[in-house]
Amino acid sequence: MSKLIRKNCAIYTRKSSENGLEKEYNSLDAQRDACENYIKVKAHENWKMLPDHYDDGGISGGTLERPALQRMMEDIRAGKVDVVVVYKIDRLSRSMFDFLGMIKFFDEHNVSFVSVTQDLNTDTAMGRLVLNVLQSFAQFEREIASERIKDKIALSKEKGMWMGGTIPLGYDAEEGKLSVNEDEAKIVQHIFDEFIKTGSATEVVKDLKTQGYQTKARKARRGTYYPAKDFTKSSLYQILNNKLYIGKIEHKEKDKVYEGLHKAIIDMKNWNQAQAILSGNTRAKISLDPGERPFLLKGILQDPDGYAITPSTTKKKNKKYRYYVSIQAVKKSYSVCPLKTISAPLLEEVVLDQTRRVLTSTEWVNRMLASHPNEKVSMHDVSAALKNFGVVWEELFPAEQARIVQLVIHKIAVHPNKLIIEFHPPGMASVLHELLPELTIENGQNPNMHESMILEIPIDFKKRHKRKIITAPNGEDLVTARQPKFDNALLKAVVRAHEWQDMLDNGDVRSIRELADQEKLPSSYVANVMQLTNLAPDITTAIVNGRQPQSLQLKTLMTSQIPHDWDEQRQALGFAA
Repeated sequence: MSKLIRKNCAIYTRKSSENGLEKEYNSLDAQRDACENYIKVKAHENWKMLPDHYDDGGISGGTLERPALQRMMEDIRAGKVDVVVVYKIDRLSRSMFDFLGMIKFFDEHNVSFVSVTQDLNTDTAMGRLVLNVLQSFAQFEREIASERIKDKIALSKEKGMWMGGTIPLGYDAEEGKLSVNEDEAKIVQHIFDEFIKTGSATEVVKDLKTQGYQTKARKARRGTYYPAKDFTKSSLYQILNNKLYIGKIEHKEKDKVYEGLHKAIIDMKNWNQAQAILSGNTRAKISLDPGERPFLLKGILQDPDGYAITPSTTKKKNKKYRYYVSIQAVKKSYSVCPLKTISAPLLEEVVLDQTRRVLTSTEWVNRMLASHPNEKVSMHDVSAALKNFGVVWEELFPAEQARIVQLVIHKIAVHPNKLIIEFHPPGMASVLHELLPELTIENGQNPNMHESMILEIPIDFKKRHKRKIITAPNGEDLVTARQPKFDNALLKAVVRAHEWQDMLDNGDVRSIRELADQEKLPSSYVANVMQLTNLAPDITTAIVNGRQPQSLQLKTLMTSQIPHDWDEQRQALGFAA
C-alpha cells in the first residue's frame, strides 16, 4: 500500500476591525478552531497543520498588503505550504480581482485552497467548478467596469474635456486641462503654413530640420523621459490631422467631434486648406479601383519550380479583379502547376504584414548597425521610427508602396504550403535612412549588408464559403497588423441581433416569427441574424473594432451554421486558435 504524501496546511485568519481582539477568545481564534477541526477531519489524507499562525487582526480585506498574508506567501514560495485553509473566502480577500489573483498564485506553486464554511476545495472537481463560476462573474465585473469607464470618457469628451494621453506639441497640460504653449504653437503654425505652401510632407520635414524645430520632449507617467527629436513624415501627419489644433475634441470610437474647452492654435482657413491637400492625396489613392491598383509584387514572385508568377486581371460583371498566375500554368497547363491563380490583394496583404513585422523588429536593425555604430542615433530612436512605419505606410501612394516593397524584398517563392521571402538588406537600409535621414549605413563597411535575410512562413490556400483565402496551416488569420476595416453590413447585423435578442428576453415579442412580422422580414432571415449573438466575445469585439479576418463577411455568417463551441468558431472563422 502506497504511503500518502504529507500535505502541510497553513491556516489564514483575518478580522477587519480591532474591536474584540483584546478578548481572551476572539474572532481570529474562532476562525482558527474551525480550520483546525477541518484539518483533523482530513487527517486520514495525511493533512498536517503547520504551527505558524498567519493572523491579520484589524486589517481590511480590500488590500493584499497584510503582514501575515505576505509572510504566508513567502512560505508558499519557499515550498513550505501545500494547502491554504480559511474560514470563509472573504477572509482571504474582499476583492474578487485580488482573490482570483491569489488563486492564480496558489496554482503556480501547486498549493490547494480550502474554504471551510463554503465547501470550496480546489483539489476537487466541484471546487474547481465553483471557482470557474466565480471567475466568470469576475470577467463580467471587469467588462461592466470597462463600459462605465468608456461611458465616462464619452460624456467628458462631449463636454469638450481633454481626457489625457500624450500631450500634443503646442500645448501644456495643467490639472488635466490644455493651455497653449506659445513657443511650441509657433512651430505648429509654421508646419501648417509650409504644408499649405509646398503641398509636400517631404519638403516640410526637410524645412523643419533646417529650422532646427523638433518634436515635443515628454516624460511618461512611469518616469521614462522621451527627448525631443527631428520630425518624420509620421509625426508630421499626426499634427496635420489632429483636430485639437482647431479647438475640437475627437471621440474616435463614436466617430464624433465636439467643441473643446481649450484654445485653438490653427484657424479654420489654414485647417481647411491643409485638409484639402491631404484629402486630395487620399482621393488619389481611393479613386483607384482595387482592380486598377499597381501589382506590388510584380517581378519578385516565383513558383516552387522556379517559374515566374506574373500579374493578370479578369473582369466579371464590369468589375476588375487582380490576381497572380504562374508562367508554368500559362505555358504548360493549369493541371500540372502546383499553384493556380492567387488573389493579388490577399497575397499582397500577407506579404506586407510580414514585411512590417520584419521592418519593426530589432533583429535586422542590429545587423545593420553592428559594423557601423552611429553616435547621433540611439537604438530607441530607430525602434520608434520603425514603429511609425505602419502609420507612414497608410499615407503613401500605391506606386510608392510598390517602390518600397521592391526595395526591401529580393524575391518571394510561393509554395502550396509556405512563402519563402528573401529580404534585401541594402534596400532595407535605404528605407531606414528615409525614416531617419541622420542615419547613414555604408554598404562597404558592413559585411552583413550582403547577406540575405530569409523568412519562411507556413501557409495554407483554402476555400472558405466559396472564397479563396490564405491562412496559417491551423486556419488562423495571417495578417495581424491590418488597419481597421469596418464592415458596416456586418456591424449592423451584429447590433440588430443583440437588439432582437433583448426584445425576446424582455418579453417585447414572444417568438422569432412575431419578431419577423414586426420587422417585416422573413423569419429565416431573422433567425440567421440572431445566430450572431452566439459569437465568442472576442470575435464580436474584433468586428466592432474593424479587425475581423479578411475572409469574414456577413454572407459567410448568414449562409452557414455557426458552431456553438467558441474554439470551433475561431477555427472556422479565421481567428487565432
